[in-house]
Amino acid sequence: MRVSNVMNGLSGRFAPGIAAVLAAIGIGIVAIGAAVGFSARTAEAQQAHGLAVTDAGVPAYIAAAGQGLVTPPDIEDVEHMCALLTSCDKLPFPPQSLPNSEPSCVQTFMNELTSPDALTFSLTVRECGLRANSCSELRACALRGAAPNACSGRGRSGVVSICDMDGRAIDCLKEQVIRVRDCPRGGEQCVVREGNATCALGPCASDNKEGGAATCSASGTRVLQCDHGKLVSLDCGAFGLKCTLEGGKTRCAPPTAACSGTAKRCDGNVSVGCLHGHEVRVDCGAAGLMCNASPGSTPVGSCVAPAPAAATDKCDPKDAPKCDGATIKYCFAGRKRSYFCKSLGFDKCTKDGNTVSCE
Repeated sequence: MRVSNVMNGLSGRFAPGIAAVLAAIGIGIVAIGAAVGFSARTAEAQQAHGLAVTDAGVPAYIAAAGQGLVTPPDIEDVEHMCALLTSCDKLPFPPQSLPNSEPSCVQTFMNELTSPDALTFSLTVRECGLRANSCSELRACALRGAAPNACSGRGRSGVVSICDMDGRAIDCLKEQVIRVRDCPRGGEQCVVREGNATCALGPCASDNKEGGAATCSASGTRVLQCDHGKLVSLDCGAFGLKCTLEGGKTRCAPPTAACSGTAKRCDGNVSVGCLHGHEVRVDCGAAGLMCNASPGSTPVGSCVAPAPAAATDKCDPKDAPKCDGATIKYCFAGRKRSYFCKSLGFDKCTKDGNTVSCE
């Protein structure tokens, strides 16, 4: 999957470094009211930090983000999500930005979710991808209440953007919904500019002029910029973060100790890194991983899988993935992994070159 400078359907000037699939799936930057289906071990780790429950009903990972803490999901949760993303049809995401192979999808998301960038990880993926147990659940969740047939008769020869009756910004292609942004849920309104539907807070203010640099809102929770006469924003608060000015750039970051650079280090089994000039701590152990403290092919401070106890469980990361009946078999971080497609109702495993998925 290609890396893109776009996140959640907004301009890349706001959020570099997110994989292209996140740009497509992470639409609708809004506060989420229910925690996703992380594993019991992840929940225990959140409870250990005192973050499992909040007074306002905010999900634990959002509350943790406000303290610069990341608790990754288990790899089993990510395998489950990737099986849906790579195999379900008619998902309301741009098709070219969806992953098409289970192993590469797992690798991409595990890298993202065990790094400081996890703090700006797609909210829609957390709420929908990690919680859905079927293609229909994933579709319904990602539609954000939009009608499945909202694009009927639209986008036959190219992408068409519309605002629906409830103020959602919707992109259509070949009469299918390929993107939904729930503007009202983020306190915004849907507007169409130069044929593109987007979410905006309203007309530009006197201190946010056309062509000007992005600024922080008075509340410190949004990145604001004037675009074609409308005030577009990135809601840092939806991620549990604050708007900060770092190196001349306005971005979302946690209100933690200042830091610089991209290097990471280990503090026991916690990876300590930096996001937009502020310290982030990733609890590797919560996902059954360990923090790599030794220089080598894997950077110091990365969350890595512990070496397999049995030689029969070891593998070469260069080994091609394969199908074994209805099971996908592949190598992840030097350890043999398998995913049973029928666990989510798919019939079989299919392989095309190095691309392996369920069907």
